[in-house]
Amino acid sequence: MVESALEEKPGVSFVVPVYNKAAWLEDVLGRIKAQRGDFPRQYVFVDDGSTDGSLEIVRRVTADWDDVLIWEQPNAGSAAATNRGIALAEREFVKFVDADDLLHADATRVLMEALQDDRDACLAFGRAVRFAERDALDLDRAIENPSVERMDRPLKPAMANSLFNPTQFMARRKALVAVGGCDERIVFSQEYALTMRLARRWPFLRVRADIAFLPQEVAGRLSNNEGRQLQRVTRSLAYFLRDYPQTPWPLKQWVCKRAAYRAWKYLHRTERPFWLFHPAFWRQARCWLPILSGHADFIERCGQVFETADPHVAGRSVKEAAS
Repeated sequence: MVESALEEKPGVSFVVPVYNKAAWLEDVLGRIKAQRGDFPRQYVFVDDGSTDGSLEIVRRVTADWDDVLIWEQPNAGSAAATNRGIALAEREFVKFVDADDLLHADATRVLMEALQDDRDACLAFGRAVRFAERDALDLDRAIENPSVERMDRPLKPAMANSLFNPTQFMARRKALVAVGGCDERIVFSQEYALTMRLARRWPFLRVRADIAFLPQEVAGRLSNNEGRQLQRVTRSLAYFLRDYPQTPWPLKQWVCKRAAYRAWKYLHRTERPFWLFHPAFWRQARCWLPILSGHADFIERCGQVFETADPHVAGRSVKEAAS
């Protein structure tokens, strides 16, 4: 939960959660510093208990930057670190950056211009490009007048899949605070729950430009483990439906069907020969009939397929974590 009594100022706050990213940080920081545009800037770094010298790199590289705030905390996960960054942000717009992703030089400018042109939208996001060779990238070519698509009802696509990673989007600070930031019950994959919270209230803007550049291989990246990633996504959906029971019934029915099929498909791909007799198969069949109530419980049961050794969520139900 985010609580912030800071007075908002014009410009952009760059919010960067950092946990053991020493191998990438100098390049990441260089791309943040290289952002083009005539706007005031604040730089907020939240070190989430790094043990590899990441904090020292941030301090050294940013020593001569203006308006830098570095926050240290014991390791609590990316959702808590992101929320701390939102609480410390002072500017009108918040530009998130993952500490192993690279920004195009015009990324911040084009996202901010899109939001300035549409006062109703709460966020703008661009495309991500995965790369294998850093030297092959041209991150400084001009992005001129990219097209912008307004998503007036973004909740369904936001629930279907993660629309963007943190480096791809910029949001209005007031909107982030109004929805309480990220769901800290989901320790990682923080942008998914935050996206749904925002999507139920405001339009999104899709900017047709390459904004974020993500390395194909990052040792220890949580999304490398498909089962855990799907587990977090499914729990996020269950929490969301429990928190917002007024979500329209057709959307709840649709997302249950999707969650059940995703679990069955994963099981069919990775499990043993008797997947046909697994409860996930019958849940997948059951959801073709109307589910009148208990949608969050149904989705939580779907997520049991992905239960692994994740110490932050394994063995805890949605109801237990909420208490």
